[in-house]
Amino acid sequence: MGGGLSLSWLLLRTSARVLETELEVFRAERPDYVITDSVAPWGQWAGEILGVPVVTSVSTFAFNRRVLAFGLAHGVRPKSALLLLSKMRHMTKAFLLGRRLRHVYGVRGPGVMGSVLGRSDLNIVYTSRYFQPCAETFDERFQSVGPSMTSRTETASFPWDQVWRSVVVYVSLGTLFNTDTTFYRNCFEAFAGQDFQVIMSTGANVSRESLGVAPPNFIVEFHVPQLEVLQRVSAFVTHGGMNSVSESLYYGVPVVVIPQMGEQAIVGRKVEELGAGLYLAKEEATAEKLRESVQQLLAEDGFRGQAAAVRESFKDAGGACRRRHPRLHETSVAVKIFAWQPASRRCRLTWFAAGGGKTTSRRG
Repeated sequence: MGGGLSLSWLLLRTSARVLETELEVFRAERPDYVITDSVAPWGQWAGEILGVPVVTSVSTFAFNRRVLAFGLAHGVRPKSALLLLSKMRHMTKAFLLGRRLRHVYGVRGPGVMGSVLGRSDLNIVYTSRYFQPCAETFDERFQSVGPSMTSRTETASFPWDQVWRSVVVYVSLGTLFNTDTTFYRNCFEAFAGQDFQVIMSTGANVSRESLGVAPPNFIVEFHVPQLEVLQRVSAFVTHGGMNSVSESLYYGVPVVVIPQMGEQAIVGRKVEELGAGLYLAKEEATAEKLRESVQQLLAEDGFRGQAAAVRESFKDAGGACRRRHPRLHETSVAVKIFAWQPASRRCRLTWFAAGGGKTTSRRG
């Protein structure tokens, strides 16, 4: 997590603000449990202050010091000493603020690293143990249930009638770091005239004029129905976001990961380690390297085989129906949550989202 040290300051500062303005409201609601996002540590603080169990929803990999060491060993680190110094200053500020919060509220709190890593009484991790780095270092509090794959209504229309090649490659940099026109033009150069077709999604902030004329074997759209596309392609060139990579591997499609931030680099290195794709640093994503990487994915069956192995691990994880899975002997995650409920009481759940929002619901 390349931004983890400065992220710690942002998360502690937000926690302080949420607790100062909302804690009495939470106390009046008297929740039985708190469900919080892994990057919403104010939920962990609130749960400890109120004395109720906390469930953490982890939409990325689960992180601990061993996973961070895995990233460092694979080159995931600040790009310069100046950037590292800035992050250390933010971490010091976060540490001091965390100490003040512990004094004010009389609880231990998640701490600086705990605020970034996200952990609690029960942690629901949306991947498989096979795909999770350093899975053996996480105890039974971490339940891997596989990616959350549900049908969704896509608003983007797509010209499927223009897909005329049997081999198709999909290119997307996701929704946040998707304005690199040099990368898109490198893809044009890399894949023009190849014996496959390319579907490229650029996002709405990249103008067609800035890209120039696309080669004849390209379909370039601002948005595409990604799940439908992934079920029809042979390879995916991606930024390495957890959702995108999980969706691709769920359909057995190997990936070329070109990370735009530290967390994505860890995803890419894990893909590389398992043989389900290739890792390509952003500065190395030249036209020549892009072409070589995609050609390698298409030519070597081992990548698709390993992507299929990850896919099977996702399905074996069980998802929302985990308690019905024949290989698992535990109760479902939902039952584990409600097992803390006293039999004589109705259940109130308070959910804290990463954006600072909150939802309370009843189960009676």
